[in-house]
Amino acid sequence: MKHSGTKTIKTDRLTLRRFIIDDAETMFQNWASDEEVTRYMRWETHKDVEASRTIMQQWVDGYNDESSYHWGICLKDGELIGSIGAFVTDIDYSASMGYCLGRKWWGKGYTSEALAAVIDYLFTSTDIERIEAYHAVDNAASGKVMLNAGMVHEGFARHKFRNRDGFHDSDLYGIIREMWEL
Repeated sequence: MKHSGTKTIKTDRLTLRRFIIDDAETMFQNWASDEEVTRYMRWETHKDVEASRTIMQQWVDGYNDESSYHWGICLKDGELIGSIGAFVTDIDYSASMGYCLGRKWWGKGYTSEALAAVIDYLFTSTDIERIEAYHAVDNAASGKVMLNAGMVHEGFARHKFRNRDGFHDSDLYGIIREMWEL
């Protein structure tokens, strides 16, 4: 499978860029330490900046692999407000999306803009055939993000993922290359 790695992506209002280790403090402050932001995440709310630094180090180390896709979501002024990543399965030529945005920036369309940009990037720069994402049914705002980015609702899965609250039923959204090309 052809990969392109995490390259900078610019949109009208955002810059998606590689993380650097020094982003750990901002990650912790802007989203990873917020119980409400992390409510539906599959990872625990970060209790200290060291937890953010650990994941940041993993992402930075991952950039050595062209099949690694993790971006920091930054406003045009450079402020880091969230993260977005694609988890690629080479055998299926597919990617599963994940994203997280600080609460201060919710409801402004930033996540949909970032997701749409990453979808465009993956279909333009790789030979991925399918991109999907899912969200807990109780987190309807995430489904709106997916719809606004051009994905379509494809189904429902019981107990699709587990987080700190237990198992969650999920809605699945997807887009295939053919739909994106239209």
